[in-house]
Amino acid sequence: MDPIVLATLTSGATVLAAECAKGAASEAGKDVWTKIKSLFGWKKEPQLMQLAPTIAQRLQADADLARKLVDLLQQDRAGTASTLVGTINADKVVVARKIDTVNM
Repeated sequence: MDPIVLATLTSGATVLAAECAKGAASEAGKDVWTKIKSLFGWKKEPQLMQLAPTIAQRLQADADLARKLVDLLQQDRAGTASTLVGTINADKVVVARKIDTVNM
């Protein structure tokens, strides 16, 4: 996955989680965060300090999950997370599990 897309999606979800934890998220934001937790299949969400690496690892390995996360984050139109990912289009996300290069 493109590193900028990965970082932006990770940041968007992490910012939304932090806003929810502080009680600063709108009702729509809280609803989106609940859907994101369900999307990731978390029975118990990771601690805030572990959230970004956990999200990034999952997204790096699953392009379909990344597309779904974009859709969810863009639902909260007034929130910070939506602002971060508002222009991302994950239709052409490529996940490379291994890339070998040869110096010429």
